[in-house]
This record gives sequence, structure tokens and C-alpha cells, in this order.
Amino acid sequence: MAQGRSTTFASAGAIAWRLLGIGAVVVAAWLLARQLLPVLIPLVVAVLLAALLRPVAKRLQSRGAGPGLSAAAAILVLIGVIVLIALLIVPSVVDRASELGSNVEQGLREVAYTVAADVGGVERPAVDRAIDEAIQSVGDSRSDIAGGILAGATALAQALGALVLVLFLCFFLIKDGSSIARWAVSLAPRSSRAELEEVIRLSWDGLGTFARGVVFVASVDAIFVGLALLLVGVPLVLPLAVLTWLAAFFPIIGAIAAGAAAVLVALVSEGPGAAGIIALAILVVQQVEGNILYPAVVGPRVHLHPIAVLLAVTIGATIGGIPGAFLAVPVATVAAVILEHRRTRQDAPSELALAS
Repeated sequence: MAQGRSTTFASAGAIAWRLLGIGAVVVAAWLLARQLLPVLIPLVVAVLLAALLRPVAKRLQSRGAGPGLSAAAAILVLIGVIVLIALLIVPSVVDRASELGSNVEQGLREVAYTVAADVGGVERPAVDRAIDEAIQSVGDSRSDIAGGILAGATALAQALGALVLVLFLCFFLIKDGSSIARWAVSLAPRSSRAELEEVIRLSWDGLGTFARGVVFVASVDAIFVGLALLLVGVPLVLPLAVLTWLAAFFPIIGAIAAGAAAVLVALVSEGPGAAGIIALAILVVQQVEGNILYPAVVGPRVHLHPIAVLLAVTIGATIGGIPGAFLAVPVATVAAVILEHRRTRQDAPSELALAS
């Protein structure tokens, strides 16, 4: 009896030490991620872009172009797309951004009037004061973060520097990605090199599949939500479509935020009927995306459960705000690919079982 209790206590102690170790690793990773976030964001963006553009470079190499020329051509294609978007879409979106914000604010007030004033019995002036205080607090936070024109100029310089860093990293990842991977594998013990090489290959393929899937799904969402807004007669179609496209990179939470903005604008401009139609259209688009498009494009290999996606985005946002939320899903994708690979290896029959 005493020996059984001692064994139970020993097992419980071992489990407790493991949990403490895991907790220490998580805390250390969280602190390190917060410090390295300015570097991690360009690196992850470069990896995603390189995985997205690598097929272009491989096609050029198959036609006789060298690795450097193929990578440079792929980067030029990326720069051309960025410049085209900047020239055709960004000016109109920026010009109407304030109008979009005003419509969303007005829509929030109408919803608040209905819920608080009509249902809860709260007077409209009190609702207005609460909304004004919330808007004022957001404005104060922005002022604190911005710190004036100098901070804005510094942020612009940092953004340009990050863009240049992303382009350089992307170029070398496309050109020398295989060499970098082989060098990383060579640092591992010989017994682990084959396993590490397989994990790197699967992670790279998973990120490429994820990047292509997100861009495709985001484009489909933006097109169909924009068509619904256009058919109903809701204004600000282009800014809302761009917002829908960007929101696809923040699964679940981004879709809710972009959808709410579209419904509020429809409520203000066209009334409750139009808002209901837009809400229904967004719901249909999201269902098609989640049940048909995303599984078909991304596949079950890197398909994450909505709970895992929501937890990843929430944890990422807690650690690093919007950049952390953006990094969360690619990191979770790689983790899912690695875990699936380990599960497959563990479930595979051993050589002894095959021989028998």
C-alpha cells in the first residue's frame, strides 16, 4: 500500500515538474516573442511571400533561367502587384476612409439606441455620452501611440525599412531556400537529420499551401461581398471589399469585424432590410468559405479546427496586438503540420510488424 502511494506521488511529482517546465518554456517564448516581434513580422511575411512566389521562380528555372534571375523576376512580379494596388485601390480607399468610419460610428449608435434605449430603457443622451467617451478614449490612445508628427514619420520610416527587409529576405529565400534548409539540417545530429529535413519540407509546403489558400479565399470573399453590397446599393463598396480582403488574414475575428462594418454601413445607408440582406450574404459567403473553398484549397493536411484558430489568434493578439494576431495562424499552421507528421509516424506500422 505504501509502495503504491509512493509510486503515485512520484508520478504526480513528475507530471507537475513537466507542467512547470512547459509553463516556463511558454513564458520564455512569450517574452522572447514580444522582444523580437519587429523582426519576426518581416521574417514571417517574407517566408509566406517566398512560399507563394516559389512556383513562379521554379517555372522560370524550368525554362532555363538561373536561380538569381528567377528570384529577381518573382520579386519584380510582387513589386508590380504592390504598385498596381497602390495606384488603383489605395487612393480611393484612403479618400473614403473617414466616411467609412463615420458610417460605422453612426451604425453603432443606431444599434446602441435600439438595445440600450428602446430595450433597456436607457435615455439616448446617456448612450451618446458612453459612445463619445469610448471614441475619445480610442482617440487618446492613438494620440499617445502616435506621439505627434515625428512619431508618424518614424513609423513611416520603419514601415519602409520593414518593406525593404521583407523584399530582401524574400529574394534570398526564393533563391537560396534549399541551401539554407540544407545548412540548417547539417547543424543537427546525424541521427536526426532525415527527420528534420522532412519536417522542414512539410512546413514549407504547408506554409505555401496556407498562403495560396488565404489569398484565394480572401479574394473570393472580397469579390462576393462587394457584389452583394453593389447589388443592394450600399455605398463605400471598394473600402468595404478591401477591408474584407484584409480581414481574411485574421480568421474568424477578422471576418466578424469586417462583416459587422459592412452591416452597419448598410444599416445607415439603406435601412434594416438592406442590413439584413448583407448579413445573410456575408453568412453564406463565410459558410461557403469554411466548408467548401478553404478545405478544397488548403486541404485537410493544414486545415485547423476553428477552436484552434480562435485560440491562436487570441493568444497572438494578446502577445503582440494586430501583428501578433497576424503571426498566429502561420505559426499554428506549422505546428499543426509538425504534429500531424509526428502522429503519422507514430501510427505507422513498424518494420517488425511489416516483416511478420
